[in-house]
Amino acid sequence: MAKVHKWSNRNLRNRSFRGQNLQQANFSGSDLRGCSFDLAQLQGANFDRARVGYGPESILIGLLVVIDFVGLAFYAMSQMLFGALGLTSEISTYPYLLALLGFLASAGISSAIFPSRKRVKPIAALTTGALLGFFYGGVMLKNDPQAAVLMACVGGVFSLGMSVMARTRLVTVAIYTVGGCAAYGVCFFSGTRASSLLNVQQLVAGIAWSLLCLVFLGITLQVIANLVTELKDFAHTSWRGADLSDVNLDGIQLDSYKRSRYGLHNEQVNAREPVKSVSSG
Repeated sequence: MAKVHKWSNRNLRNRSFRGQNLQQANFSGSDLRGCSFDLAQLQGANFDRARVGYGPESILIGLLVVIDFVGLAFYAMSQMLFGALGLTSEISTYPYLLALLGFLASAGISSAIFPSRKRVKPIAALTTGALLGFFYGGVMLKNDPQAAVLMACVGGVFSLGMSVMARTRLVTVAIYTVGGCAAYGVCFFSGTRASSLLNVQQLVAGIAWSLLCLVFLGITLQVIANLVTELKDFAHTSWRGADLSDVNLDGIQLDSYKRSRYGLHNEQVNAREPVKSVSSG
């Protein structure tokens, strides 16, 4: 028999119940703003009159994570890309530039599409973690190329592990942030290269780089949209992937976006029939 949890009339803001077995749990009258019930077993749970919505602390934490990783990613990518702006195909290090652009592109594209392609998430985690590991590991180890590659592997594996094991969406927020910066890096470099080529009348190459710039501008905007959605879900009470059969959500106000996102139908939200719940604890 499943353990019955008694959490009624309590302040539970910003707590994570991700993946927990909460069948028949009683959350009636509690403040659940910013809580995560993702992938939880909530059959028969009682959320009568619970307060749901955005947790102010969660909003602040999410924004701080974005600001921190934007700073880390932009500094790393600006240092790597600005030094490569003048490289041409005749220079021996040009293949390394192409490899860098390919890595940035992979991070950006995977961050743009993995919400609808869950199997792509490991690629996004690996590439974004490896990018930061490569640059900052190389800086810390006095720009030793072999050490930088080793730290890229460490960063990628660490990011992948966190994306699999962490019980918070902040890891995904960080991945989106770095992925968006990577996509913008390709967009910026492509636009700069296109401008220089068009100025010297190299139309074919200039147009090709211009098209690449436009493509990655669209990818950047898609990653930003993914990031905003993830921030909203992180800061808001969330039931993504949870089993909500026979839950009592009487007295909870959820807009149509949240109902559809979490698979809640109007009859579930407005249900008045009692569920198998325990008395207040």
